[in-house]
Amino acid sequence: MNLLILSVFIFDALLLCVFINLLMQLRLLRKNPDAQSKERRDDVGKRTEKMVITAMMLAFALALKYFSITLPLMGSNGLRFGFAGIFTVFPAILFGPLYGGITSALTDLLGFFMKPSGDYNFLFTLMAFIGGFLKGLLWLLLKKTGKKFGKGVKIALAVIMCAFLAFGSSVVISLNRDGIIHGMIAHTEDIPVKDEMVAKLDAREVGAPTRFVGMLTSTKGAKSYQKNFATYANLSVFGTALVGLLGLAGIGIDALLDLCRKKKGKTAASDDIFVRILMCMLISGLIVTTVNSKILIELYGIKAPFLIYWLPRLAEEIIVCTLQAYIAAAIYRALEKLFRQRRYI
Repeated sequence: MNLLILSVFIFDALLLCVFINLLMQLRLLRKNPDAQSKERRDDVGKRTEKMVITAMMLAFALALKYFSITLPLMGSNGLRFGFAGIFTVFPAILFGPLYGGITSALTDLLGFFMKPSGDYNFLFTLMAFIGGFLKGLLWLLLKKTGKKFGKGVKIALAVIMCAFLAFGSSVVISLNRDGIIHGMIAHTEDIPVKDEMVAKLDAREVGAPTRFVGMLTSTKGAKSYQKNFATYANLSVFGTALVGLLGLAGIGIDALLDLCRKKKGKTAASDDIFVRILMCMLISGLIVTTVNSKILIELYGIKAPFLIYWLPRLAEEIIVCTLQAYIAAAIYRALEKLFRQRRYI
């Protein structure tokens, strides 16, 4: 049944492209009836090609909404990692902000009707459009920057990734020193009960990293406290460390590829591609996550302070964006030659 629904959406998306193509052709004929027919065909053909590719990316994103993996390093609940964002970013970086905004908004809207979760709210679709639009806008801005700016960004990102790695290490050291966990992974059964843990936190018998995890967990009920503490502890340890490792690996791979190109006497606009895609996805993602967190608090009357509710969502967004950017950069490099032939980049 899911395959049938997906096929219908793909077919409808392609029909929509054909319909828009016809409308554009009619508009061009009315606007300039004396224009050469070849120029009209080329113009309409390029627009049609962009819409068809966008529809295909939309179809991939919708299909992958059904599939997600749970990273077991994030505690008992795990961290869900989706693949849809990998394909919604391509219309933005290939065809511009408007295509990116429309693709992200349609992915949110159609994805909800294909797989509903809770009540629909137009504000989230609007924020999805803004996020996709920002990706395209940031990509255009980053394309105009020089090599010095790119090197500066890489150095800044490397420092930030090292800070993530250091933070994850400090949390696991603090949790072990305070006797909260034994080893690298926090298990629910090893976490003290809520009253005992809160007493330790209030008496400041534990280190600052442990208090940070406790702050994220302090609003949870007694029954779920241990489970949530383990989840946030593992998220703080492995989540931040994973971001740091993947970020440094991506920057290192980009640097090696850049060095290989220079040795071969080649230069390409795709140098630092991982960094640029990561910045586009990360900046837009953090803005959207921050606004969506505020909307959820106001909409559902969540009593948790904004900072406590926002920080775990922020951490998850950083992790997911880093992973998605890593995969998107690999796809971009694999299809770079085709993109250049079609003059998308």
